[in-house]
Amino acid sequence: MGKIQLVSGHTWTYIDANPEGQIALLCLHGFPDLSYGYRHQIGGWARAGFRVIVPDMLGYGGSDAPIDVARYTTKTLSTDLDALLTALGIARVVLIGHDWGSFTAGRFALWYPERLLALALFSVPFTPPSRGVVSLEHVAKRAPNLGYQLFLASPQAAPTLEANLPYFLTTIFAPPHAHVDFTASGSLEDLLSTSPTSALTMPSVLSPFERDVYLAAFRARGMTGPTNYYRTTRLRAEEELHAAQAGRVLALPSVPVLAVHGAKDATVAPAALEGQRRTIPPERLTERVMGGVGHWVLVEGVAELSSDAIFNPSANPTDPLAPWRDALNAGSWKDGKGDGGVLGRMVVEWLRDVGVTGQRAKM
Repeated sequence: MGKIQLVSGHTWTYIDANPEGQIALLCLHGFPDLSYGYRHQIGGWARAGFRVIVPDMLGYGGSDAPIDVARYTTKTLSTDLDALLTALGIARVVLIGHDWGSFTAGRFALWYPERLLALALFSVPFTPPSRGVVSLEHVAKRAPNLGYQLFLASPQAAPTLEANLPYFLTTIFAPPHAHVDFTASGSLEDLLSTSPTSALTMPSVLSPFERDVYLAAFRARGMTGPTNYYRTTRLRAEEELHAAQAGRVLALPSVPVLAVHGAKDATVAPAALEGQRRTIPPERLTERVMGGVGHWVLVEGVAELSSDAIFNPSANPTDPLAPWRDALNAGSWKDGKGDGGVLGRMVVEWLRDVGVTGQRAKM
């Protein structure tokens, strides 16, 4: 349950909470995250009547982690996600993404628009199809707050992150009040080169237990797969250009779009927000800014603790999250009481406003 090999040959693990729900939410996580990133929202959305499907993206958790960078292009990922929906018997979904999951969701909307009921993008605005091949170096020059991506795309990234994993996760998951700035080119590697012994006591949006879950998961799988996403810039652009040259129209989303970001998210480029507003007609776009919140909108707006049962992340050394996924797939989401915090409520209210509602789940 919750594991499938697709026609691509890739094996994906996933959560399928409330499979009886008539409206499905497909939730994609980003970097460096896991299906566990939606831990606060899964139960709330499932109890609200939605079918909630959350895969470990390729390279993460229990899913395959191929070495070949070409396996991580957004067209390839979208093809896998389309196949997953077919295997689960789902025609159309509300597609939700955070960080890289947001960018991938926006690309899925281009490649498979017929699959969408609505689109929700968190922390990364929608960008239109590529009109040319732009290097990551050029992107970082135009948007200096994305300079950290140059390091993550480098061959040194995976071994460096693996050697400094506790401090890296503390740095990435730092709350806005910690004033940790890794965004400029060279900043992240400089921070990692001075990795302090007190890393695990520094401020974090993660609880100590949650931090241990992430440490176990990334130690088990490594960081090559997750960092491969940053090495696909040229390949992604070429895919979209080749489609245009072949006469395929990559249409912009024609469904309602919810775009959310934290007011204190240093990785959100103002130019990207403006581009999103120029691209998506205002009658279809709903923008929300979460005040006082940084990048981790799935976590920072949650007042209540997750009601998921505590599990031992070291019990399964090769896939530490397997017990958690198995419990949710078996129905443990019914036992919780949380609604997913600010973001969880925001999504349910927005879906209601655009006419997409679930029927209260039977407990």
